[in-house]
Amino acid sequence: MFRGVPATRRRAALSGFVSDGASPTLSVRSKTPTLVGAAEHDYTSVESKREWAARMPRAELVVVPDSRHALPADRRTSSAMMEAAFSGRESMTAPLKVGILRETKEGERRTPLVPDDVRRLAERGVKVIVESSRARIFSDEAFVQSGAQVVDRADGADLLLGIKEPRIEDLMTGKTYAVFSHTIKGQSNNMPLLQAILDRGITLLDYECVTDRHGTRLLYFGRFAGICGMVDSLHHLGTKLRLCGINNPFTAIGPAHSYESLDAIQACLDEVAATIERDGVPGQIAPCIIGITGHGHVSQGAQEMLDRLRPVEVHPRRIGEFVEHERSQRQQLYKIVFLREEKFRSQEGGGYYFEEYLAHPERFESNLDCYLSDLTMLVHTSYWDERYPRLVTRDMVRRLAEHGSLRLEMIGDLACDPGGSIELTHRVTTIEKPTYTYDFRGDRYVEGPAADGILIMAVDNLPAELPRDSSVDFSAQVRRYVYEIATHGLTGEDDDLDVSPEIRRALVTRAGRLTPAFERLRRVLSGAA
Repeated sequence: MFRGVPATRRRAALSGFVSDGASPTLSVRSKTPTLVGAAEHDYTSVESKREWAARMPRAELVVVPDSRHALPADRRTSSAMMEAAFSGRESMTAPLKVGILRETKEGERRTPLVPDDVRRLAERGVKVIVESSRARIFSDEAFVQSGAQVVDRADGADLLLGIKEPRIEDLMTGKTYAVFSHTIKGQSNNMPLLQAILDRGITLLDYECVTDRHGTRLLYFGRFAGICGMVDSLHHLGTKLRLCGINNPFTAIGPAHSYESLDAIQACLDEVAATIERDGVPGQIAPCIIGITGHGHVSQGAQEMLDRLRPVEVHPRRIGEFVEHERSQRQQLYKIVFLREEKFRSQEGGGYYFEEYLAHPERFESNLDCYLSDLTMLVHTSYWDERYPRLVTRDMVRRLAEHGSLRLEMIGDLACDPGGSIELTHRVTTIEKPTYTYDFRGDRYVEGPAADGILIMAVDNLPAELPRDSSVDFSAQVRRYVYEIATHGLTGEDDDLDVSPEIRRALVTRAGRLTPAFERLRRVLSGAA
């Protein structure tokens, strides 16, 4: 159907861009303005959000009633758009064969494509080969019934899809891999994997790099990391309070992996919300205030769960006075989502200016010491690297504790950066052993929950706790790109690839060589040799 049509128009038709003539608009939820499609670092105030919107081309933003469902226009995939994306393209004689890899990481049960989407591909002439797995959340038989061939090793496929990075010994020479490779930041532990990929002539597409032209990620498990992270944080908060002899409604919440589905979690949270409204939270932690950092997909997933408990969103300004005034308020939870200008301040006592912060982050320091002592729990979702100031440090916590004003019981570190933005996070944790306690009085760590100190959770594969729901969600995101690659391939020179820019940007290697955008990794590889 696309013969004789310019490549740019073919890509636009496949991508399913939305163009409804709407002007860029702010979406408002719980009195918190949220610009649909804007990354957290793109604005620092309502005014700058409006300025950002004014610079955007028409029809680039989709306005929705609830900001947690806000999607950039070039990622909105209704069933009609998917039908357009899956419609027959005739650029190749025969589509590439797609393979689904067996996951080898312990506890990993997710799949990049679910049986329903395998059926969609099969109906459109794309053959799918699935490596047999007893651990995968969907059975081999479910894939067979969807038209796939189940094998022990998918060496007959051209495009191999996985979730986590494959083992070096399992790599197949000359194939195309699409995974979360954990190599693009030059992670030292995975440089041997990247070198093996180059040595074996492999093309590597990293899901993390599939972005729109503004750099917004289009393939992610972030929402489910936030969902599972908030549920687990509430569960562990309840466990710690009970250990301290405080009966509380959060003990009715189990860890995310104990539920069969997201629907079951939501039903549980609704019951807990009713309990809080009826019986309240214990007076020892009233008012119960949960702070959240970040505004991305992880934060949105976390807020989606917390909002089931019907919290009142409050402003952090004069939070100390609020705590004193509301100590008797037990039938309500409170939520704070910190803006960037509330998280940082100039070391010289001036205000926060985003442009200066980007250019000279060393001039700024955390401002969370103004609020941390009044929180019951902090859920951290923000990206961090070593150029930027830490948000919570050991010295900050000890200083606040010395003044006798620290109410903080727990930190759910969903960013999982050991020694990073939350300095108290000294290692990542697992689903099986999810927590440890920082004893700030002794400046030491205790395994699991303890009565004294701050409980830390830093599980680094949270979406795996809801493998079915998160797989369905991810499969709906990735299927259009799988079909595009399968029907158009990745042959030809870089400039002549007849695939969308989103796919081009995600190619880390091609046929055993680094692509220009990732040539910077060569220096890291040389250092690792």
